[in-house]
Amino acid sequence: MTINETYKTVLVHPLPAENVSAAAALIAASFREEGFTRNTLNLSTPARQKRFAAVGALRLSLGQASGQQVLAATNGETLAGVAIVKPPTAKSVPWYRLAGAVMRRAPRLLGMIGDVRWRQGLRIKPAMKPPATLPTPYYTLDILGVAPDFQGQGVGRRLLEHIHAHCDQDEHATGIYLYTGDEKNTNIYRRFGYEVVEVRQGGPLTIWHMFRPRAASV
Repeated sequence: MTINETYKTVLVHPLPAENVSAAAALIAASFREEGFTRNTLNLSTPARQKRFAAVGALRLSLGQASGQQVLAATNGETLAGVAIVKPPTAKSVPWYRLAGAVMRRAPRLLGMIGDVRWRQGLRIKPAMKPPATLPTPYYTLDILGVAPDFQGQGVGRRLLEHIHAHCDQDEHATGIYLYTGDEKNTNIYRRFGYEVVEVRQGGPLTIWHMFRPRAASV
């Protein structure tokens, strides 16, 4: 299937709760070689990769519970991409839901402690903070992952178009913010209206902070 054919057949919709595990596996696969992942996690074995996916499942579940946009891009019955978008204000997750989500994944979450490159992570974390100059209130593109078999076929474009349309309808929002640890991603996002607003060095990792202003209503 060509890029145009895939783009035309992909649908974007809220991620069903029953597909959280599959979405987490997709994120784990698509982010395995991403800058933050490479520098902060040791994913050298299948067991470590499964623990990484378990953390992703928790992140997706909590995102759904707090009213974030947790989106799926599907091509027929196949999950092709996932995105998480934080609204300017998000509701808190009830403690019992948080506790339940953590307990269901406790064994793998505990095992993840040994997978983290703590020293690298602590050096990188300060550089991840959003720039103080960002105009508020803004949405945050927290995650956008495309399955390896669908990369370069317009799935990410479909997700971004859906996200931008939602943000542009919010007259109170200033735009959408994201950051990336991979320079090649900055060129991709520039094509969709994002501009680099700040570049920071976090230990060994360069972090690009980007912003797309909300499109004015016609």
